Amino acid sequence: MATGAPRRTFDERRALRRAISLVDRAFVTGANCVRRSLMELALDSGAATEVFRAGFRRAGGPCSGHAWLESHGPDGSYDAVVTIA
Repeated sequence: MATGAPRRTFDERRALRRAISLVDRAFVTGANCVRRSLMELALDSGAATEVFRAGFRRAGGPCSGHAWLESHGPDGSYDAVVTIA
């Protein structure tokens, strides 16, 4: 995905994630973890080598799922996790 994108250091990648979060919050639909993860995959060649995960809670509804890159770790426990390597 990140063909031609730079491979960032840990600190540079943290700064990139902060910038992505700022942009993501500006969307009319609000913040979206899938969008943030995909943006990072597209903008950093190191991120593009990581596993993408999406977790879902059985109850469903708003805030019942989350997406993240493997290096970030989930923000809770999930009943099912889909992994894309």
